[in-house]
Amino acid sequence: MSESKEKKRRESVHLDETVKLLFEVSKELLVQTLNSLFNEKYSADSVTIDKTATEYPKNDFSMLRADIFIKITEHKPHHFHVEVETEPSNDIAVRVFEYDVMKAISNWRLEGNTTGTPELFMPKSVVIHIEGGGSIPQKHHSVKLNMADGKSINYTAKIMRYWEYDKDRLIKEKLYTLLPLQVFMLRDELDRMTKKGDKEALQGATLKARNLTREIANEIIKVHRKNKISFYDADRVLLALQELFTHLNNRYSGDEKLNSEVKNMVRTLIDENMRRQLEQAEEKVENRAIEIAIGLFDVLDVETIAKKTKLSLEKVLELKEKHFKG
Repeated sequence: MSESKEKKRRESVHLDETVKLLFEVSKELLVQTLNSLFNEKYSADSVTIDKTATEYPKNDFSMLRADIFIKITEHKPHHFHVEVETEPSNDIAVRVFEYDVMKAISNWRLEGNTTGTPELFMPKSVVIHIEGGGSIPQKHHSVKLNMADGKSINYTAKIMRYWEYDKDRLIKEKLYTLLPLQVFMLRDELDRMTKKGDKEALQGATLKARNLTREIANEIIKVHRKNKISFYDADRVLLALQELFTHLNNRYSGDEKLNSEVKNMVRTLIDENMRRQLEQAEEKVENRAIEIAIGLFDVLDVETIAKKTKLSLEKVLELKEKHFKG
């Protein structure tokens, strides 16, 4: 394998793993994301959820790779397949169909009744297209199966036209895990600058990607501060955002300083957010201690109240003075 092909293969594997990071989130956020993508109404409290195998051996011993398979069990198992396409391809409908058939066979062997007539249950699938293209249908990819008896069966996979989404729409539809992919939409501009050989314009486009990364990072923190996602989930999504920027920067600019800058920016946001959380938690504890102290003024002396509430004696004396003046 040539050096350039090997580099491209490594980039592809790294990107694939980074995209999977977007789904390495809490059960609550994962269920919420699937509900939005597939128009479902699952409750995280009433289901179990598992991410299942995404690689299957083919007859020629090569591996058939899919992006993300997820199983939700609510009385019975329901299978979902999320495929993320970074550029248009002519065979995507057939590839997703092939993945789903392999998954249905695997599910039958693992959890189906192997006696009698086999029943195969295809996953619900969605293809998230990052970049647009004239060949991408509006709503569904489809494959028509013409059977030997003359009957036909239509297979469909839902399409998400991601390039039509901005950060506000993603937030409105609770697709918080997909916010980092906004940065990847700049790849088309970076490609054009690379082909033109305009180094100054390429540098400008790379800085644009850095600025967008900062903007998206701030939006993720805002979403967390509004209690829409947990600190753990914010951390995971920010990590994926950082990795996506690194992927683009390494591919087009190779400026390690920018990688370090974005990494430090993300780390600073996480640290500042954690500090703010701790301060808010401490404030809640203090407020509760103050409430308890005020309720004890008629029955205990200030020294005992200070020990029980862990407030300073000065604070308790100040509270008592204000309380009885009021």
